[in-house]
Amino acid sequence: MKIISRFLFVLLAQVIFPDERPNILVIMADDMSLRINALGDKTAITPNLDELVKNGTSYMNAFTTAGVCACSRSALLTGKNQISIGSMHMRTSSGGSVPYLAVPEAHIKAFPEILRKQGYFTFTNDKLDYQFSGIFPGSGPFTIWNSEKDKFGWRNRKNSEPFFGMINLIITHESGIFRGKMNSVDTQAIKLMQQTRQMLYEAPVKPENVIVPPFLPDTSEVRKDIARAYNNIYILDIEVKEIIDQLKKDNILDDTIIIFTSDHGDGLPRYKRELFDTGINVPFIILVPKKFSSWQKPGEKIYDLVSFLDIAPTVLDIAGVSIPSYMDGKSIFGNEKNEYIFAARDRLDSFKGKTRAVRNKDYKLIKNYSLGIVGAQKLSFRENLMSMKELRKMYENNELNEIQKLWMELIPELQLYDLNKDPYEINNLAYDPNYIEVVMTLENILEEWIERNDFYGELEEDDLIEVFWPGNSQPQTAQPLHSISDGFLYLKNKKDSVNASIGFSYDGNNWEVYSDPIKIKKNRKIYIKAVRYGWKESETKIVSFVNTGQDIL
Repeated sequence: MKIISRFLFVLLAQVIFPDERPNILVIMADDMSLRINALGDKTAITPNLDELVKNGTSYMNAFTTAGVCACSRSALLTGKNQISIGSMHMRTSSGGSVPYLAVPEAHIKAFPEILRKQGYFTFTNDKLDYQFSGIFPGSGPFTIWNSEKDKFGWRNRKNSEPFFGMINLIITHESGIFRGKMNSVDTQAIKLMQQTRQMLYEAPVKPENVIVPPFLPDTSEVRKDIARAYNNIYILDIEVKEIIDQLKKDNILDDTIIIFTSDHGDGLPRYKRELFDTGINVPFIILVPKKFSSWQKPGEKIYDLVSFLDIAPTVLDIAGVSIPSYMDGKSIFGNEKNEYIFAARDRLDSFKGKTRAVRNKDYKLIKNYSLGIVGAQKLSFRENLMSMKELRKMYENNELNEIQKLWMELIPELQLYDLNKDPYEINNLAYDPNYIEVVMTLENILEEWIERNDFYGELEEDDLIEVFWPGNSQPQTAQPLHSISDGFLYLKNKKDSVNASIGFSYDGNNWEVYSDPIKIKKNRKIYIKAVRYGWKESETKIVSFVNTGQDIL
């Protein structure tokens, strides 16, 4: 595997990376649409992101696979749409008869784990909920990240190691817009945390200066929420500068490719959680240092369709690592381009529903499989938004216009939008006879995609849990087997845990991903364990080479 991957790296290096494997850093914003000044939003104050745009390449048609974080992040990490691995319900910790974790097929791995096997040091700092893992450090598969809680985690690597990092910036999260009284103790705590951060910075964007989209009422409360979203992006922009300054200070900026994106659209009503472009269209900027950038045209804006599913194969491509055949996406550096992108929405907290969408450059078709429901479902977290409260009040008092009412009322089975003429997706053309051919074409493409990918969509969630965790009990990964030959320790999985990820450590703390036989070191103990995503870790086995004998604990 390593020989093959190195060969692939050489081939790629001839085109993009002439001398060495680059570091790769993804800066991931929470809940952020394309509100960047240099990308056309003149209300946004984003000088540092503007520099990324000026010197990098911006993909203007980049889309997440869901309008909500944990689902889209599971797709990002695996390169598999969440509906194909059972991670489509937000969240797996609520909604079913028991809290559970999704269990992807055992051969499906998060791409940072694949990078680790090829010599990359991987780290992240937050947002560990991929639906097949817990939220907090240490609660997910230990094989994905070398470090799970360090913003500048590259400092923990060995000098010679290239790194892949994902730094999550949460100031732009929906909770950062909350004002007034919260509807739970938990959300009050989240609000206070965000406000503590906001107090350190000015708020340069004033409510009177924002543009209110036509589907929201132009009121003081709505303007205040939109302004706060902009001001949180202003803070995030400063945090981006801090990251870049730290890379520069550590003398690795010129060795590091930077990707900036977001997990989905703004945390505002009819943005987050929805399959409109306001919910899934996100920034995607890639900046390549000059030593690697013979192919990059600074400031270029590309309008190819890019899916979140493309991030994993793109990063692997940059690193010169073979892209697994199971991944649904494709490298943005390849010749094959997306003709369509797809997105899905399933249960959101207490709201049960199923919606699928397909989009090309001209049209989007949204198909709702759960009829008799309104768009603006009452989700307790979203109801903390003052703009959401305003919408509710005005709808009840019949103060909304016809456009603003649309989201508050029953969702039709089909929605078709001309994205060039109607970028806010207001005028539903699905039942216009002039568009019947467009509807039929997109619906056939969507249904074919569902047939290929929606393995769990027809299951009730409790039935899904039974598939993943029979008897509502989380399975445990079997302890790996080992053998010794010619001074090396060989590891493999038992039959009931085939393709589980295996890790080892010389001290029981700093775990490495097993890929090749382990060199035996005299007077050392080797700790061994395995994990399948969504299952419990195996028990830890200790193979001791202290003194002359071999002891197995």
